[in-house]
Amino acid sequence: MAVVLFFSSNSLANEFKARALLVPMHEALLSSQISGQIIKLPFLDGEHFSKGQTLIELDCQILRAELKKAKMDLEAARETHAANLRLQAFNSVSELEVAISTAKKKRAEANVHLVYTKVKMCVIKAPFNGRVVTHKANLYENITPDDKLLEIIEGKSLRLHVLIPSNWLRWLKPEAKFVVIIDETGKQYTAKIVGFGAKVNPVNQTLEVRALIQGEHSELLSGMSGTASFTLPHGTIFSEDR
Repeated sequence: MAVVLFFSSNSLANEFKARALLVPMHEALLSSQISGQIIKLPFLDGEHFSKGQTLIELDCQILRAELKKAKMDLEAARETHAANLRLQAFNSVSELEVAISTAKKKRAEANVHLVYTKVKMCVIKAPFNGRVVTHKANLYENITPDDKLLEIIEGKSLRLHVLIPSNWLRWLKPEAKFVVIIDETGKQYTAKIVGFGAKVNPVNQTLEVRALIQGEHSELLSGMSGTASFTLPHGTIFSEDR
């Protein structure tokens, strides 16, 4: 998180300020696990999507044909194995032939599962409700495994990251409420602390605070920033001297 360090205090009002940044609860950079040509990219940059909707679809005609063939091979292997079991009852086939037909049946089953798994990879569905940030590939392009395709974020659930001096921990407690004025909207919002970072930065003695803005505000977007204002609890005496 890149945040300009800015802290200030008003000892008369017991008010302490720090810069804050809005970040998504979840974000992902989707990539391909197979090769293929993109045939569907239904959402444009900035558009909303719902969990489970198709975000990317690849041309899978060849893989579907391979799956059909794999299923036919499996059917043949099962028939051969079943016939050998019937013959074995009359001692008309060796144990080796039965064992070989059993192994071929299992291999055919594994191959069907493998190809079916690849076919499922032709369609990439949304893992959460969100928005498209940017496309890394275009419609009709041919892609290979690990190619980056689409950057997405969770659209509605945003959290605040606030960088505070670590000595504020003397009085700033979990679940404390504060206000934040977002630069881009000019509005003031109430937020609540939901967690603290696991480690203090030893260089500048700062700590990351995670918070949630109370209520729903459709105007807020990931990447917006502002100033968080914390009020010293009543009766608390605090000096900023480290």
